[in-house]
Amino acid sequence: MSASEFEFPPAALFSTIALCPWREHSPRVDGHLGDWSPEQRMPPLGELAGVEQYADLFLAWNERGLYLALEVPKQERIVTNRESPASGDAVELFLDTRGARTSHRASQFCYHLTMLPVPPGEADGKPQVIQQPIRRALQRSQPISMSAVRAATGVHEESYVLELALGAEALHGYEPRPGLRIGMAVVVHDIQRGRQLWGAAPDVPYERDPSTWGIVEHLAPQ
Repeated sequence: MSASEFEFPPAALFSTIALCPWREHSPRVDGHLGDWSPEQRMPPLGELAGVEQYADLFLAWNERGLYLALEVPKQERIVTNRESPASGDAVELFLDTRGARTSHRASQFCYHLTMLPVPPGEADGKPQVIQQPIRRALQRSQPISMSAVRAATGVHEESYVLELALGAEALHGYEPRPGLRIGMAVVVHDIQRGRQLWGAAPDVPYERDPSTWGIVEHLAPQ
């Protein structure tokens, strides 16, 4: 077999590090992007693996927590499925609050959250945030403190916006500070466009291997 017959996914050849901007004021978490700046939009890392990037991802942090927003182009309606989220419209978030990347199996610092932008069977409403176990984990993470989680969806004419705020006390091991590096991967499921990945590649077992997740570094305040 010649060398030309071997193909390696880009994610297997190098690690991606994205810079997470600091913001003084926490976002309102109301399903709108009005208080998010262009500097908080993350680069389309999925393009490195040849994956279409149809959704925009925004990230930011401050000493109170980590903030995420997604703007996803909308078709006629949003369809969600709690029993099988990947078969409908959903967002998966994988987090390693220590960002160690030293093991192929998840530790107590690794989280898998699934977010349904609207409740199943409804056209709009409050999103559902579901914590799920990570397969083959060495240690399971503690239950996320939902009292420290805020989420909102705004359904607009041509897109929907999903916002998530994770308070510093929500995740075990998360101590936000300048220079902190955490592992992160985001997977958007869309019934029309398929799957979009950020911080991971489709050819690696990202759903159970935290060493395949990208790195997010917290920038210092300006």
